[in-house]
Amino acid sequence: MQITIYTDGACDIHADNQPGGWAAILQATGDDGEVIRERVITGGDAKTTNNQMELVAVIEGLRLLTHATGLVIVSDSRYVIDIATRKKKAVKNRSLWQEFFRVADSHFIDWEYVAGHSGNELNERCDRLAVAEKNKRAKPKTHSPVEPAAIPKGAAGIYLSTRYAAKLKATAWAAVVVIGDEERELSGRLENKSELEGTLIGAITCLESAPGALDCIVFTAQEYLSKGMNQWLPGWIAKGWKTRGGECVKYQNHWRRLRQLKEGRQVQFRFVKTRDAIPEFQRGKELTAEVLNHD
Repeated sequence: MQITIYTDGACDIHADNQPGGWAAILQATGDDGEVIRERVITGGDAKTTNNQMELVAVIEGLRLLTHATGLVIVSDSRYVIDIATRKKKAVKNRSLWQEFFRVADSHFIDWEYVAGHSGNELNERCDRLAVAEKNKRAKPKTHSPVEPAAIPKGAAGIYLSTRYAAKLKATAWAAVVVIGDEERELSGRLENKSELEGTLIGAITCLESAPGALDCIVFTAQEYLSKGMNQWLPGWIAKGWKTRGGECVKYQNHWRRLRQLKEGRQVQFRFVKTRDAIPEFQRGKELTAEVLNHD
């Protein structure tokens, strides 16, 4: 029997003392790969950090074990893996690290790194659970959800939608492009691509299809795209395309291309949280389903 624990944490990676969540999924599988038993646990904190949530997920996952055993822990946190395997020393979160080494001491652990949002089904599941826990602890917003503003005359409004199908290992993207009174639809299917990468590729394709001097507003359901282009890009460039934690920025070639496509015109990226009442997003939802269902 093989024991595997999948873990993930969710919190704002650019600030401390923020709402966060964590999740751990323990699976016991037989020699044939069939799941014999599964345990799922989640939790969070109103004031925490991303690294703390990643580490707590591992600690709580290990606490599910009732006796010493050999197991695999699958994580998308280089921070956790490097310190847990003694490649680096813990500078912060020392009390948590003491607790980790205490609960891990009797076990034989093999670590497996998986890139976040790369299509690993259990990692994606952990991520969704952790985000849900984070959202439970976030302060409710007092203002109404931001809806797409009117598109300025002479500009294009690009409503970008994506959907990842784990069984197909494919991501579909679709866009409704509005220019004046005209609308056109674009879509595509990407094999073995994460939803995040699919979003970036979809945005690139849409901007490449728009006339070079045309201003554009990209309305997106992917907050990572809007924050990446609006907030994080200057910092990544200043650090030589490294994150705040010192890791290489994922999908650099796509981010670089998006930056190039902004040159010589105004391109805005707006995250839209509430999309159900927006016809262009409803059409995008239909198009992504059609793309994925197309043989």
